[in-house]
Amino acid sequence: MNNTISYLKQMTELADRALDHWDLAGSRLELMKHRENVVFKVSRSDGTRFAMRVHRRGYHSDAALRSELQWLESLRAAGVATTEAIRCGDGSSFAKVSTQAVPEGRQVDLLAWVPGQAVGSVERGVALPDEEIFRVYTLAGEQAALIHTHGLAWPKPEGFTRFAWDEAGFFGETGAICGRYWDLEVLSPGQLALLHGAREVTAAALAQFGKGADRYGLVHGDLLPENLFYDGEQLRLIDWDDTGYSWYLYDFATAMFGHVGRPSFEVALGGMIEGYRRHRALPDEHLAMLPVLMMARALSYVGWAHTRGEAAGELTPLIVEAACGMAQQLLDGGR
Repeated sequence: MNNTISYLKQMTELADRALDHWDLAGSRLELMKHRENVVFKVSRSDGTRFAMRVHRRGYHSDAALRSELQWLESLRAAGVATTEAIRCGDGSSFAKVSTQAVPEGRQVDLLAWVPGQAVGSVERGVALPDEEIFRVYTLAGEQAALIHTHGLAWPKPEGFTRFAWDEAGFFGETGAICGRYWDLEVLSPGQLALLHGAREVTAAALAQFGKGADRYGLVHGDLLPENLFYDGEQLRLIDWDDTGYSWYLYDFATAMFGHVGRPSFEVALGGMIEGYRRHRALPDEHLAMLPVLMMARALSYVGWAHTRGEAAGELTPLIVEAACGMAQQLLDGGR
């Protein structure tokens, strides 16, 4: 706990120094989130608010972060309701900031404040009436379809690079983006064996499904309830830190992860399918891959719980329980 407090103090000092890059010196900082990145609310003296991300060290190269923000700008121009990236005073996409306590520095970027509030969380689910859950996820499905269609036609800028949520990215021996699930110390031998079995089945199914242009491309990559901001009318997608290449159904898998084991699952899924199919084809053959991609997500999430330590916190037992439950169901189903 003391290490976390010390770390957040260092990140706050760094964020305060970063304000100069946007001519925001003297603005008030308020810690909002500490999970992958450290996110602050920035309040200017005139009441204007922003979100500042101090990025986790080493998660993205400068080229990958620049690519994320270029992708975000292109999506806004294409009509996707999402976050607006605010360029630094010198026109840069983000700043590199260091302090005496953090001499190696961090990447820092600034985003316009998004109205509304998150529809829920992984821990608590989505506490909305069924009809509103259906509406929210219909909107999410529409946005996902627009993202996938835009990514197919968008000419990638020179140097564009993002990682891939594929077999290697989910659970590869050396390429696992979030970490290797089997390194999580709290897993029992029985749980580990169960997850290994699910990994084999998942890898085989994904390889057979393939990466054709009708099923694989640029995705949001993290449509958890925390990243769906709703103001009662419009839904906006935030947190593109995990955006990259994957199967399009992966956006469905991340969106449904917060509903696993809850009555809201079928309502949310039904809404998302309906919204998506308003703008883009979704063959039943593709939709049948949802359990496989949810399993892949679960395995990467277990790896994340290992590598993120204190940041994972109370989520770790929930992640392990969900992953083992999905693994048993997948193996029982013969997929």
